[in-house]
Amino acid sequence: MKKSSLKILLAALIFISVFSCSNKPSSEKLPLSVKTSLNLLPEKPQFVMYVNFKFLRTTEFWKENLSDSVFSAENTFGSILNVFKSATGATISDGLDEIFFANSWTGENAIVMKGSFERNKIAKFLSNDSLFRKTDDKGFVYYTHLPSNTMFFQKDNFTLCASNYPAQLSKMNDITDTSNTGLINNQELMTAINAIMYKDGLWLVSTEKTFIRGIFANFMDMKSGKKFDKTNSNVDSLMNSAPDSLSKSDEIITNKLYEKISSISLNAKMKTELDLVLQFECMDGDASVYIDKLFNGIIGLAKISSAGKKDKKSAFDKVLNDISVSRYDNTVLISARINSGNIKDFRNSNLFLKN
Repeated sequence: MKKSSLKILLAALIFISVFSCSNKPSSEKLPLSVKTSLNLLPEKPQFVMYVNFKFLRTTEFWKENLSDSVFSAENTFGSILNVFKSATGATISDGLDEIFFANSWTGENAIVMKGSFERNKIAKFLSNDSLFRKTDDKGFVYYTHLPSNTMFFQKDNFTLCASNYPAQLSKMNDITDTSNTGLINNQELMTAINAIMYKDGLWLVSTEKTFIRGIFANFMDMKSGKKFDKTNSNVDSLMNSAPDSLSKSDEIITNKLYEKISSISLNAKMKTELDLVLQFECMDGDASVYIDKLFNGIIGLAKISSAGKKDKKSAFDKVLNDISVSRYDNTVLISARINSGNIKDFRNSNLFLKN
């Protein structure tokens, strides 16, 4: 091959390798039905979470790994889901299709549940339970779960709304499908939601700096001295290659690293496996480079610590091999793949039994 031809070939290979890797994966489109329901949520929440149980139940991953143990998470939202389970028969495993949850520092929390609900059955069940009080406010009928002070009402045959705050509950009652109100008026948060990679199954998103700050604080704990041997020269080298503020979590917080982030989301794609993504939308390109380097350092430390173990690898150690960090313009994605083997390892471990 002539030298000129070889140069052209090498140049083409370099071009392909550079530009093909820089293409950001396409974000899924927000379903119109989901967007319509967002007007029921408060305009300025601390975070928003959405789970589409109807879709998740159709996946092989759900059927193989989650359907049998469904689902201690029914207690995660308190007794309300248990109430609806008893009153309507709708559960995470059958009947409850979607759930929206939003929480705010100012107290405007809201829960919206979608499914098939029998209004008369709910009313009959609640009228015979002393833990609930029925209120009729000028024709607006709602129930209060007395132990938790959670109020809720059935908006239509497919929608249940709940909140701990009467004002929010009243707003949800007044809202129609065409109302231009609530979360959809928060342009910053709607931009963050539209940027989420995977929207079909489950996602949690926030633009609140205090919430983002807490995420960073938790990640800093991953590389604490209790978990990693910093006497290892390779670890020292990696620490030196990462941002200076990686050495102390409080220094990172003091330097307001979280202010480099415009939004953070946890989202997932569930099929035969579960692809989890922690997604950062950064203020600019320089911020994304910094965040990319930071998390590559943190995860690199964890992998080095795992590789140095002489005993049997833990479930978390095995998952580490499937964690990666990618950067695209102002976006940083931390991806992890969970499969049946990972689930089995976690179930067989005593990870959650330790003090």
